[in-house]
This record gives sequence, C-alpha cells and structure tokens, in this order.
Amino acid sequence: MPSAAPLHWNHTCIEALPDEERLEHIRHCSPFAAALIDRHPEWFEQLEANGRLDEPSLPDETRAREWVATYGLDDGLRAFRNHEMLRIVWRDLNGLAPLGEVLADLTALAEICLSEALRAHHADLHDKHGVPRDAEGAPQEPVVIGLGKLGGGELNLSSDIDVLFCYPSAGRCDGPRALSNEEYFAKLAQAVISTLGEARPTGFCFRVDTRLRPFGQAGPIACSIAAMEQYYQREGRNWERYALVKARPVTGDRAAGEGLLETLRPFVYRRYIDFGAIEALREMQALIRAQTARRELSHDIKLGPGGIREVEFLAQGFQLLRGGREPRLQTPRLAAALEAIEELGLLPAEVVAGLRGDYTWMRHVENRLQAMRDQQTHRIPEGEDSERLRTALGFKRAADFRRRLAEVRTRVSDLFDRTWAGQGGPDPERGSGGQSLDRWQRQWAEWREQPAESGPESGPESGKGSGSGPDSPIRSFLASLARRPAGQLAAKRLDRFMPMLLQRIGRHDLSDEAVIRLLDLVLVITQRSAYLALLTENPEALDRTVELFARSRWVADRVARFPELLDELIDPALGRHIPDREALQGAVARKREQKDEEAVLAGLNYLKQASCLRLAVAWLEDRMDEAGLQASLTSLAEVMVTATMQIAQAQLERRHGLIEGAGVAVIGYGSLGARELGFDSDLDLVFLYREGKGESNGKRPLAAERWFARLAQRMVALLTALTPSGRLYEIDARLRPGGRSGLLVSGIEAFEAYQGKEAWTWEAQALTRARAVAGDDALRNEFEDIRLACLRRRRDPSTLAKELADMRERIRKTHGDGTSPELAIKHGPGGLVDIGFIAQLGVLALAADNLEIAGPTGAAQQLESLHKAGWLDEAQHRLVQSRLKFLRQYRIRIELDTAAPSLETGEDNGSGEKVAELFGSLAGG
Repeated sequence: MPSAAPLHWNHTCIEALPDEERLEHIRHCSPFAAALIDRHPEWFEQLEANGRLDEPSLPDETRAREWVATYGLDDGLRAFRNHEMLRIVWRDLNGLAPLGEVLADLTALAEICLSEALRAHHADLHDKHGVPRDAEGAPQEPVVIGLGKLGGGELNLSSDIDVLFCYPSAGRCDGPRALSNEEYFAKLAQAVISTLGEARPTGFCFRVDTRLRPFGQAGPIACSIAAMEQYYQREGRNWERYALVKARPVTGDRAAGEGLLETLRPFVYRRYIDFGAIEALREMQALIRAQTARRELSHDIKLGPGGIREVEFLAQGFQLLRGGREPRLQTPRLAAALEAIEELGLLPAEVVAGLRGDYTWMRHVENRLQAMRDQQTHRIPEGEDSERLRTALGFKRAADFRRRLAEVRTRVSDLFDRTWAGQGGPDPERGSGGQSLDRWQRQWAEWREQPAESGPESGPESGKGSGSGPDSPIRSFLASLARRPAGQLAAKRLDRFMPMLLQRIGRHDLSDEAVIRLLDLVLVITQRSAYLALLTENPEALDRTVELFARSRWVADRVARFPELLDELIDPALGRHIPDREALQGAVARKREQKDEEAVLAGLNYLKQASCLRLAVAWLEDRMDEAGLQASLTSLAEVMVTATMQIAQAQLERRHGLIEGAGVAVIGYGSLGARELGFDSDLDLVFLYREGKGESNGKRPLAAERWFARLAQRMVALLTALTPSGRLYEIDARLRPGGRSGLLVSGIEAFEAYQGKEAWTWEAQALTRARAVAGDDALRNEFEDIRLACLRRRRDPSTLAKELADMRERIRKTHGDGTSPELAIKHGPGGLVDIGFIAQLGVLALAADNLEIAGPTGAAQQLESLHKAGWLDEAQHRLVQSRLKFLRQYRIRIELDTAAPSLETGEDNGSGEKVAELFGSLAGG
C-alpha cells in the first residue's frame, strides 16, 4: 500500500450537506462527477452500499488489480481511477472530507496506478528481453521518484504527476533479445507514460511529466543512479534544488531511491545558510510574475500573485536556506515544513497559522475548479462556471467570494515579499543612514580597474585603516584578491557588496587591524560567495559584523575560520537570545536526526561554535556577567559530552550489543567540574563504569572493561575530531587513577579503592573541583558519595598545609609567574592558582567537621562556605572574592581581545600580592 499524506490539512470549506441535498449539489457543481454517475450508475450504487461515500476509505491496490483483471491494464486503470475519483469528489464537494483526506486519497490513487503500470510493463519486458542485470549479474529494478505535489503527498484533483525514472546500475538484460539497461528502462518508462497519460475513449489516468529529469526533455527518459549523481554534482542548478526538496521514492526499488536522495542531500541542503538559494527563489518568482502578467494569468489561483505557488516557494525558501542545519526542514511535505518553520521560530506561530489557513482555502478553490470537468485548470472562471465554483465553496454572492479571494492572495503576497522579496539589501542608490553609495561604487570600480600592484591612491575617508602608503590594507587586499580569481557570480556579488563595506569602513573610526580583519574575511567568503549575498541581503548583519570585528579579535578570527558563523549575525537577537540547556538539548536532538554521523558531528561542532559566538556577543554587550558566562559555557560542554556519549554508545550497541546492568559516568574535573570554563578551555575528563552482568549481548560480544574502554576512546575521538566547523574540545584525561599510565576507564569499585588507599593529596585537591557531568544517574550519585567520603577524611592540618605549599612552589618553579597576560592570570602572584589553593586548603582542612563544605566545586562557592565557617574573616573573604571576580573578567577580556587594564592596575588595586601573601600565611608560610 503506498504511503498516504499526513492529514495536516484538517479543514473543509463548507459544512457537511444533508443527505437529501448531496446528489443535486454534486450534479450542479461537477458535470464530471454527474457524467460518471449517469454513465455508471452501478458505481454509485456500489459506493453507497459499502459506505465508502460516507466514511474515509483510501484507494486499495487489491481493487485496482481486480479492475485490471476485468478490463485489461489501460482500460482497467482508467476505470479504477474514475471510480475512485467519483468517491473523492463526492466526499470533497459535500463537505464530508477535510483537505488532508482528499490530498492523501489522490496521492495514494496516483501511486497505485503508477505502481500497477510499472509492475505490468516490467513483467512484459522481462518476458521479451530477460532480466536487466549489472556488471556483477545482480538483477536491477526500476526506481521512480515523485516530485512536486506527488512527492509531497499533496496531489490536487486533476494534477499531473512529476516523476524521475531511474535504475541502479548500467548493464545488460540476460534474455535472447537482450537490451542494455538504458534501453530497457527507457522502454519501461515510455510504456508507463503511455498507459497512464494517453487519452482513450475511457479517458486518461494521470498525465505524467518527466521534464524535471536531468537535461530536461533533451535528456534520457531514464538514467542510472550514478549518472544522476554525476549530473547533479556537475550540472545541477538552483531550480533543480527546489524541485528535489519535494522528491520522494513512490514505487519500484524504494530503498535504492532513498539511497539516491540521501546522496543528493548535500546538493539540495547546503551545510551553511544559503542566501544564494534565496536569490534564485526571487528570480524564479519574478519570472513567474512576469509571465503571469504577460499571459494575463492574474486570476490564476496557482501562479498568480499570492497564489498557491507563492506559499510553496515561501516554505521552500526556508527549507533551502536552513535545511542543511535543521534536519526537520528536510521534508517533501509542505504541511511538515510549515510545522518545522513554526517550531524553529522562523516565522511567528500566528503567521504560520494564518498562512496554513489561506493555503488550505486556496487548495479547496483549486480542487473545486478541477472537479467541474476533470481539467487541469487554475483560472477563476466567469459565467455559469463561476456560479458553480461559488456554490461549491459556499458563497451566495460573487462579491463575497471576490473579496475573500483578494484578501487571501494579498496576505500571501505581502508575506512572501516581506520574507524574501523584501530582503534585497539597501537601495543601490542609498546607503546605511541615508548616505549615497554612488561614490563608493565609483571608488570600488576604479580600484578594481587598477593594476593589482598599484592599488588605491587613498583609502576610505575618516578611517584610520585607510592608509595611503604601500602597506594600505586595501592595497594588500586588492593584491590578494587578484591572486584568488573568483567566478562570474562571485565577482558580481563582490561588486555589489564592497561599496557597502567601504562605506562602513569610511564612516567608523576603525584601526588598521580592524580593517585587515574585515578584508581577510572578504577574501575567505569570496570563494564561498553565498556569504557575500548573505551580508548584502542583511545590512544589519553587516553593521553587526563591522562592530564585532572592531571590538574582538576572537570573534573576527572565529568567523574568518568558520564563515558559516555569519549565519548567526542575521539574528537581531544574537546577544539577547542565549539558548539554555533545554534548548541546547533540543538542538542536539535535531542534529542527531540526520543519518550521516559525519554530518551529525559537523552539526554539533557548528552548534558549539554558534553558541560560543552568541555568548561572546552577550558578554561584549554587557548582557551577561562573568559567572553567567562561565556557567553557560559549562552547560554547553556538558550537553556536548552527553551527545558524544550517546553517539558512541549507539555505535557500540550496533556492533557489540549492550551489557545488562552496566552503566557509565563521565566525571568533569578542573574548570569543567567547577563550572568555570572559558571560551577555549580544555575538558578534564575521567571515565567510570559499573561492570554489569557478563559480556555484551551483540553478535561480537565484549567484556565490560573493553566495551567501556572503546566507549571512552570513541568519545574522545568524537570530541577532538576536526570537522569543517572545527573541533568540539581538547581533552585531558591525565587526572584518571594512575595518570598517563593508568587505564582510560576505571571500574567504580577500583576507583573507590584507589581514592581510599593510593590517591595523593594533589588528587584530593583535584576532587574538590570534580563532579559527574554525564552518564548513568545511579553511577553519578555513587561517584559523588566517593568524592565526599574522600574529601571528608580527617587530615593532619600541618601536613596538609605543607603539602599544598610544596605543591604550589613546584608549580611556580615550572611555570614562573607567567610571561604573558594569559599565564599571569593563572600563575602570577594572587592568580587563579593561588585562589584555587586557598579554597582547596580550606575544604580539605575543614570538611571532616563541616560536612557541607565538601559539596561545592566552584571556587567562589567554596570561598563563601569557608567564610561562613569562620576559616576566612570578612576582609580576607572580600579580598579573595574581589580578586577572583577581577581575574575572571580579565581572562574573558584577554580571550576575546577586548580593551583591558593592566593586570595590577585599575579596579584590581594591586591585590595580587595580598592574595599570594594570604595563601602563604594560611599554608604556614
């Protein structure tokens, strides 16, 4: 049974009519259905007797084969089709079936007729020519891909069916009158088209349109899958991407069809946000509108302004723009695409609801137009047929119908223009702030015409980055550009973009360094010119890029390395909308919907990069303090660790099965455990497991230790793998029992024994900043019990103080006081190491008698607990907390390369030495 369309369009345009009015209503509104009833009264009686007129009832393959057995293939399919059309039209026009049911019925009917024609002709060609086989002798089956409304499961009452005919591999038939596979499947396609589409005394079944195939009407009617892959890779155009959005295997070897579409997915859905596709959409829509006006099709419900096609284009624009990042947009069904657009917040829920209602109503109009005479028409009629249409739609007055139609089409057209056609960037004659772009366009044209080595005479006015000497940033940029030839489209986009950028450089007081950052980005994205289109289409995003590049080298370097991050700059809420843990988990779940694990990993890396960018902007805009920033970066890391653990577990389960009763926990140490991560922090991880019962239960069983060792290895590989969007994190696992020489994973019992008998004091220090961040809840709780028991062990105060003082001195001898601001923050006098040692000394000294002190893992919370316990007095507590806050802020400024005071000046008031002295006094120094 073919797949039916989901019933998302659960509306009718009229109330269900009373029984006694239905036949008269059908005769008036549909001469086509009336003729069927008069010509075949037994059909109507049969449908009425078995209740199929009153209740939903999908077309059935078994009934189709009965008709074919009785009347032969061609006439039998036509009779089956018309019999089902009578039922569908009856239920639709009488208000008994919502639109979703009608679309599902029509799609199922088309798929059944297509499948039966394919099956019959395939068998006939077998008898004549043998079985088509590939080079290895494997039999080859036809593959039929549905496009358009067939692919979307949304056929109308008199729709063509758009299909691609293909087959897996080249080869030859094995019969005495052998054909090549290309010849065999071409004959098969032509026979199917003839059976379904030729007009006969008994009518037609479905008109078949194959013009969307590779090379169009000039191309072969059936292609091998390899040839199709090669075509789309080399020749594929933007309009073909739009066509393939709605592609779906509908009959034949569906598995091979799914494989083909999976291979073509990167062609259809780009990994980056693809504004080039929006350019193509606007061009296609402008062409359609021009043709509509020229051919006087303004009253066409499909192609006219605000018609059905504009709704479909509007949704497909979002699908191609963002589908590579959001797998739930990768659907051939319009209803599912609109749901995804709403769920992802790409359009407000009330806008999507209104669009869905308007589209549903227009599809009702379309069906009632075509139900009149079973003709493929979309033009609003005049005269008697106009009255039939109004009656079928429940309108008594022509003016009311015209008003409703105008309102619907105006809303759709306005929304389309606001969403896509209105994103044309600034008026080419005016720049941001109303300043003319003319002079910048002339200036850029002059520079482009000069020899690369000569460069500009002078740069943009008022900019520090405009220098006129031989080292002018723009001179260097033009020379570099000349060494990187761009294609015609990229050059066109660059010429449109550069005046806008130069205007902004001229208006702002940018340093040479900031100008160089911006021009370096342009050099990168000229090779991927969709990003030039993105910034041109979104002047606000360009303004934000200029501002951020001027303020932060980290942002500039990150975006230049990963230009796909420009996608985030489109969002006006970039620094305001910070995804929380739940939102991150939802985003990870969407990434994991993709079948390709490499694509999933690349998606996770992009999510991490994009989230870090949002956090950086929030901090730069003073929307987040240092504690909130560190907590958010920590939550992000925990979500990524959990995601990679789930991926690694799924891989192991497929290969080796599960271990009953086993569990795993990932322990975060250091900054991760303390919830104090920075933008470029490593993750200190330790892996613990509970053995469970015996070996794993798969075909290739593993003992628990090997199973969990492979899990940890795979997690580390996923976290550190280099993808087009970078790597997630660097991983340090040296804090595991035994250090570098120890096993990567430890059983929980062995870990407990080690911590109780063998662990050094520095390992107890490390436990003060450790907590479980992912894995089995019971095992995580077990680790926390072990950690607390270790920290609450009674220790000799003097021995403890001496050990920590000696450890601090060894660190000082290894690292000094820091030769750079980054190192000084950590290792300098009163740096983060000193503050950490103060907190750790206090926790290890007091936890035996103050049980709650061992709980917190962050330095600020530990210091607060030590103050409440009286171990730090008010002045000491205020000193250390103030120093900690300053160092955290300073570290973020250094990471982002924003203006920062000297480490021992400004708001810090030279407190570093005081904190270092405090540790010395507390440690007995």
